[in-house]
Parts: sequence; structure tokens; C-alpha cells
Amino acid sequence: MRGGARGMLPAAPRSCRSSRAVTRGRKAKVVFDLGRGRAEYEVPTTACCATGEGGEEGEKSVDLVYKPQTPAGEMLSYYLSEQPHLFQDAVDEQLRLLETEKEEIKDKKKDKDKSDPSEMVLYQRMDEVRDLEMTRNLEDLMYFAVVERFTSLGVSMLSPLNDVVDIDGNSDLENLTKGVHSVESLEMVRSHLMQVLSGPTGSPPPNLNSVLKISKLQAAQVYAASVMFGYFLRRVDARFQLEKAMGLLNDINSDAVERLENIFGQASAAESWDEDAEAFVQSRAEQPKEVPVAKPRSKLQEYIETFDQQTLQETAQILSKEGSTLVERQTRGLFGDINELQEEIKRALGDAGNDVLSSPEDLLLKLQEVIASGEVKSLTLTVAAQRRVVLEAVAFGAFLRDIENYVAKETVGLLTGNNP
Repeated sequence: MRGGARGMLPAAPRSCRSSRAVTRGRKAKVVFDLGRGRAEYEVPTTACCATGEGGEEGEKSVDLVYKPQTPAGEMLSYYLSEQPHLFQDAVDEQLRLLETEKEEIKDKKKDKDKSDPSEMVLYQRMDEVRDLEMTRNLEDLMYFAVVERFTSLGVSMLSPLNDVVDIDGNSDLENLTKGVHSVESLEMVRSHLMQVLSGPTGSPPPNLNSVLKISKLQAAQVYAASVMFGYFLRRVDARFQLEKAMGLLNDINSDAVERLENIFGQASAAESWDEDAEAFVQSRAEQPKEVPVAKPRSKLQEYIETFDQQTLQETAQILSKEGSTLVERQTRGLFGDINELQEEIKRALGDAGNDVLSSPEDLLLKLQEVIASGEVKSLTLTVAAQRRVVLEAVAFGAFLRDIENYVAKETVGLLTGNNP
């Protein structure tokens, strides 16, 4: 590890295989099978019940979107919930172990190259299994490191979303905005949020208490696009600060922001507003029109306007396969299997979805019909709740980039690069 671990904590070595919990009163002994031995830890039963059904009265039962894939992930989850002051040390220790194992694999591979060719297939299979274990350990580490960022802000992350979404749309707003983003980034977050709430028609969003109904697929697409936006914003803000400090900022390219909005706006939700929303929109339309005044752009937005299309696309891509996997798993955990939702929409739209001559307006109308009739899975939520979901998604993307960058700085070769 480039920067040494802060402390030596009990950590699951690379050969961890399974774990089980033996309850004793209000504590439980968690046994981790390490292949060459076992490690035992006494933890409160509430921690053991966190990913399952609740036990005695007063114990917590958390419906997790992402469940640990490895014993090491289970330990990080425990530290986060029961001993958060030790969490960062546990992360650093796991990174050190993973990096050490990576180096061992490289050394052994050199020896295997000299082995009998008939044994190479077996060695290759063993290496694949170990690589998969390491990847899962790293994914667990990165995910719970993201969760820790939310926890440190006092923000409870979303549970799986189904049917009627009952969340407080006004909760955690300051923590999810000023607590996450720089002042200049906030203006771009606001623009992204307004684009999502306005829907594909671009009409003014109704008041925050109005109710909308969208398909689960649309909600999942908006969420994933917002995660990507948050990731992009974090990358470009870091790049902006560096070039600003070095005096390398270029001239403005005025159409770059429009291209950026196209990249992240393709998944905007088609919304079905209730009667209260119509009244709000009508009141907005009846307000006296004023001569529009150009709003000053933030320095960060001006910087993005210097990007060409290729630079925008490259900066908007997640750099590691582990990061991409976490976005997919988080989205699936909240909304369900995306492929199944896509097939459901295709079946419901029928010929309208396959007709190349259908206008976007016709498809949108048909989509609203199948949502209203219950032919596809949908979510019913207030505009305020949708705002809360989008802000958490943007924050998730920003935190994911932070953790990805931390792993890249603290280790050598652990992250798997995404192919361009």
C-alpha cells in the first residue's frame, strides 16, 4: 500500500469462505471460516440481524439494498454499524491485504509459467477463482465506504422502492447538497434536478406535494443517469480545480452544456401528473411574463463549456469495472432487474414500441396509458420524494468517485479498468 494502514484490525484474509452466527443472549459469536482456520468475534445481536428478519423487540432490522458478498464485507458492515470509529482502519487493512495478495498472485504466476503445460489449465482456473474473490472483496469495500460517507452526513440511504413510495421528500436536503458538493457544483446539480422534474416535455414541474406515477424502468433510468451525473461532476470538478490552480483554463465553447444535458437527460422520467399539478402549472402559465435575464454561469459550468463531445463522453464514463458493477447493483437493488423491466415495457407497448413511424409523442401517450392501467410495474410518489431520490443518486455517484480515487491512490493495480 502506498499510504500505510492506520491500524491493524481483525480482517478476513483472501481465503475467507463463509461465516455463521451463534446467538448467546443479546450477543452473538460470529465465526468466519478462513480456510486455514477460524476467526471468532463477539458482536451485538442487532448487528447479526441487520440483513435478516428482526429478532427481539427493540432490535434493528434493515432492508439492505446491497448485501455483503464476502466475510470481509460482513465485517466492514459490522464496523460501520457498531464501531464506526474503526471503519476507516478496517478499510485500509483490507486494501493492504488485497494488494499483498495481488502481488503474491503475480509472483506465483511466474513460477507456474515454468510448470508442466498439462497443469496450466488447473492453475488458470485457480487464478480465476482467486481473482473473482478479490473482486468481490473490493466491491464490498468500495460499497460500504460509500455508505460510510452517507452515514457521516447523518443520511439514511433509500430502501428498495415499490408501489407507493413513502419517504420524506424534504429530509436530508441540505446534507445531500451542501454536504456533498462544492458551491459551484451545486448550480449544476440544480440544473440536472430541474431537468428531471420537468420531464420529457420540458414543462415547469408542479409543486412538491403533487403526486406523479412513473414506471419502475423510467425511475431506474433516471436514478442511474443521476448517479453517472454525480460521478461526472466529481471528476470534472477535481480537474477544474487542478487546471485553475495551474492557470490552464481554456476559452469557452458555448454548446458543450447542451451536449452534456443530452448525455444525462436521455433517461428523464415520463411523468403522469394529478389534478393538483395541473392547477399549479396553469397558475405558472398565467403569471405575467418578464423579459428573460441571462443567469450568470458558474465558473465550473464555463469550464465544462470548453469540452468537446469526445471529452464529455470520456469524462462521463466510470473508470473501473468495480464502480460500474456497484452502480448496476445499487440500481437493481432499488428498482429490480432492469432487463425484466425492459421486457415488461416492450410487451405492454406491443406494436407501438416497434413501429419506427410512431412519433415520440405517441409513444409517450401509450406509455402513460400502460402505466395508468397497471400493465407495467410503477411507482407512485410525490415530486418532493422524486427530488430526494435524485439527490441521493447524484451523491452516490460523487462518493463512488471519491472512493474509487482513494483506492487508486492507496494501492497499485487493484482496480480493473473499464475498456473504452
